[in-house]
Amino acid sequence: MQDDSGTELQSLAPLHIQPVTQAAFEPFGWIVEAGENGRAANNGTARRHDIHAHPAAEVRTGTRLVTSIFAAKRQQPALVISMLERHVNSIQWIVPLDGAGHVVIVAPDGEDGRPDLARLTAFSFSAAQGVIYRRGLWHHPIMAVGSDARFLVQSWQDGTEADCEIIAIEPTVLAAKDVS
Repeated sequence: MQDDSGTELQSLAPLHIQPVTQAAFEPFGWIVEAGENGRAANNGTARRHDIHAHPAAEVRTGTRLVTSIFAAKRQQPALVISMLERHVNSIQWIVPLDGAGHVVIVAPDGEDGRPDLARLTAFSFSAAQGVIYRRGLWHHPIMAVGSDARFLVQSWQDGTEADCEIIAIEPTVLAAKDVS
């Protein structure tokens, strides 16, 4: 099999995307969604859904909260994953503003500080579900599926290279039938 550039890929089993549940995602972070809970707010014209504070969200000295909107292009089926990133000093919060859904690909730290690719996992999120990544979690960048989408992204940054570590990995193919 070859990627879009004609590079030959190893014949590895494709990475399958599973529906996300809080139990399955707990080792990697937290799902953010409104759901049926919440409480009345704004004189009854809205429901307030608090996102609980996470101990992992402790702020480093010299950082500032950076809030961004990412406009993500829809990804095509049979996408090849060849890199991961992590934020060793901050949790990262990503919430879709629109779109049809997104795929989250994560891997825990291995013993050598690199991602444990044997535990690389892909989850399908609806357009109503966001995510908070644990500090230092290896993950693939935002992957909109079904349509282009905008995402609100927050993390604590100090403007140094430590804000985002990027690493090349052995190319891994997502199962085409799982990406829509």
